[in-house]
Amino acid sequence: MTSSLPSVAVHAAAHRDVTPDRFDIVVRLACRGNDAVAAAQGLTTGFGRVEAQIEALPAELDVVVRRSGVSLRKVTWRPDRPGVTEWIASRQVTLAGGDIEQAGAVIAPFAALTDSVDGPVDIELDGPSWHLDRDNPVHGELQAQAVHEALARAKRYAAALGGTLGSLIELSDPHANSGWHRANAVQLGYAAGGEGFETMDFSPVPVTVEEAVEGRWALILP
Repeated sequence: MTSSLPSVAVHAAAHRDVTPDRFDIVVRLACRGNDAVAAAQGLTTGFGRVEAQIEALPAELDVVVRRSGVSLRKVTWRPDRPGVTEWIASRQVTLAGGDIEQAGAVIAPFAALTDSVDGPVDIELDGPSWHLDRDNPVHGELQAQAVHEALARAKRYAAALGGTLGSLIELSDPHANSGWHRANAVQLGYAAGGEGFETMDFSPVPVTVEEAVEGRWALILP
């Protein structure tokens, strides 16, 4: 039986911190009630105020709005209220913007809203989350850098064995079918209540991008 020819297999990756292309802000509302109708009505009232703030956003902010459906669930047990049944209705809206310098201006009206909505309605703000577009040129630049690094490493391994590197057998992207998001989103949390919002810094946070390759070359030995 003939053995397979020797080869060199390597994994290489390239990283870079880059300025994000866009941001997301999530506004969540939850309303508690003794029955489903009360919880849903409270949510409708509270969400109406959120919609009013959305309508009041200046057009130049160019915000894309994505609204979720309504979630309604029944809570039959709570440690602090044994034997009490409660209904919770919730909904959220995501505000996406491409002008990363305006994230603070987008979130500010909803932070102010937390002081005006009380009773059984709770408001929670998440963000901004910073993201990089899939077509950002940095992806291609890092892919090329990772390939060059893989080739250089393979040549060093071959030389260490006293041989030379032959032709490429296979080159693959280990993240291509994994669903892994190469650009890691950075998110800041904000507790509802309104206090201290004016002191928070919403400047864009660099996004760490990674591209990786796995390569295999024929190994020519003396």
